Amino acid sequence: MHDVAITELEAGQRLDRWLRKLLPTMPLGAIFQKLRSGAIRVDGKKVAGSLRLAAGMKVSLPPGARTAAAPPPVAARTGPLPDELRPRIVHRDDHLLVLSKPAGLAVHVGSGVVHSVVDWLDAQDLGPRSATFRPAPAHRLDRGTAGLLVVGLSPVALRALTAAFRDGTVQKVYHAVVHGVPRPRQGVIEAPLVDLDAPRADGPKVAVRADGQAASTQYEVVRSGGGRALLRLRPQQGRQHQIRAHLAWLGHAIVGDRRYGKASATDRRLLLHCSELTFPHPATGAPFVAREPVPAALRQAVATD
Repeated sequence: MHDVAITELEAGQRLDRWLRKLLPTMPLGAIFQKLRSGAIRVDGKKVAGSLRLAAGMKVSLPPGARTAAAPPPVAARTGPLPDELRPRIVHRDDHLLVLSKPAGLAVHVGSGVVHSVVDWLDAQDLGPRSATFRPAPAHRLDRGTAGLLVVGLSPVALRALTAAFRDGTVQKVYHAVVHGVPRPRQGVIEAPLVDLDAPRADGPKVAVRADGQAASTQYEVVRSGGGRALLRLRPQQGRQHQIRAHLAWLGHAIVGDRRYGKASATDRRLLLHCSELTFPHPATGAPFVAREPVPAALRQAVATD
């Protein structure tokens, strides 16, 4: 048998849930069968899946059990990360990390993804790891969107942060450069959004439709000129592509948005930036605010009136 020692990071978890993460290719039914038969033991004893793990326990696995493999060295898979795609650390404490993600860098590994934030995190020394945990982003940003991204540095922190983003308790502020100047110069876009069943690879993924889910986005013109406007935006729900779809529906697509607008050959990137996040700190529950200035690239893209 192969023994895995439980660390402080994993203490308090149910054994069955921990095993699901440790043995991702083993069906849950098979895990319970091995617990009942004693093929999986804790400290040499048969136990129930509901057992709460404690630091120092040893879980014995049957021969041939395929555990979650540690990722191979990033450079071996992707090559070195280009300087222009390197995230910048905005804040770091024992529980969370706030990054400024450059446009063009994907958050997660996937088909067609050469470099990602997850790869970058795997190459950093950012805190304790275990057989079932490594630091990970608590939410997503589109590859073309730049700005603030929150990472959980412990299982407890990551669960709390992920829940905050999922439950809509995170307040978000974005800035974007759009074609044209919205009238009025501030307002609320209220338009339900529906996920499209078979979107084109380079086309919209969501659409405004009466049978969609409720979605509202507050906007305010910060500056305008040269047929463009810099907007400050507060999405209330944070649905997939909410800001992009809402602005395109309003008739003011984001500059560089090839999915929802008509980007020209000179538009090198999507001019959308996550500039402020407010959420409960996972350790204290107190409101935590992360922010950074509007990038010069967005300001310079709008000539003043």
